[in-house]
Amino acid sequence: MTVITGLATLTAYGHGTDRLWEGLLGGIPALSPVTRFDLTGRRARFAATLPGEPDLTGELATLIDRACAQAGLTADERATTPLLLARHLTGPVDPPTAALAAACGLRGLERVHTNACAAAGSAVADAAASLALDEYPRVVVAAGQLVGADSFACFDSAGVLAPDGISRPFSAGRQGPVLGDGAGALVIETPEEARRRGAAPLVRLAGWGQAGDAHHVARPHPEGRGTARAVAAALRRAGVGPEAVGYVNAHATSTPSFDPAEAAALHRALGPYVGRVPVSSTKPLHGHCLTAAGMVELAVCTLALRHGLLPVNAGYLGPDPDCRLDLVLDRPRPAAARYALNLSAGFGGTCTALLLEAA
Repeated sequence: MTVITGLATLTAYGHGTDRLWEGLLGGIPALSPVTRFDLTGRRARFAATLPGEPDLTGELATLIDRACAQAGLTADERATTPLLLARHLTGPVDPPTAALAAACGLRGLERVHTNACAAAGSAVADAAASLALDEYPRVVVAAGQLVGADSFACFDSAGVLAPDGISRPFSAGRQGPVLGDGAGALVIETPEEARRRGAAPLVRLAGWGQAGDAHHVARPHPEGRGTARAVAAALRRAGVGPEAVGYVNAHATSTPSFDPAEAAALHRALGPYVGRVPVSSTKPLHGHCLTAAGMVELAVCTLALRHGLLPVNAGYLGPDPDCRLDLVLDRPRPAAARYALNLSAGFGGTCTALLLEAA
């Protein structure tokens, strides 16, 4: 088990987990017409974006500083703490990315995770594994992606984005996701190190799992085998059974193939308990943050556990017989959940499950 002692986020709702939580409870999607780049020839017109053209490297540096400050890391402790990064790259690591750790006073950039929408979850799992192997007492993980012309064009030309600008996870009539700006940073450390430093855990990372579908480069296995294996591994590491899960923040991208596969994965992994586990995807509200999705949604799970409220699965029109789950609909649901599952999946068949435990 590891603990998270610092956490900072940036979404279209603004800086900070408080702004994210207020937006989720308000239930109003942080969407607006795209003005950041030319939409000539594009079918989709909306995304969850911040004003202007933010600099991602600069935003990541700010988020890392805020997470480290919340964790109470001194300058000397930062200097011995490595950075794991999840970020979309189109080529070799660019100089600003390579210099990010030094700019934040950290030991160095250990690795950059680029495995699509599972990248942030994969980086967190990688950090937890490093702590479990006693490689470091603490690690900083950061992730970020802003809506850009290239990614928007790729998804739009593939006919993936919702043309009406409304994401409808697990719902009948769903037509795809809406992209969103997202970034975040966290400090993860061993419980012993947190106690030594007197740092209060925000949440515990009780277990983690990673797996591959080995099915198709852009479509999940219809039975959700990769995600199911990742969930099983996370539960096994935590030493708990599926009955312990009190909430699932699903990856659900509102696409015809991914949502039923994820529902099948939950039925496979949770068995007879699946009908009593509340599930929601918060992507209709903050957007699909791609490489940073797992970081933003880890923050959502942390906030849900700390506040005792489960965020709504927005945009829902009606049931899909292939997505039989206990969805959180209409309004946030009060719940005294002890464990929450954060699921991520990406092109190439990568699947990640993070099991968070209330601190």
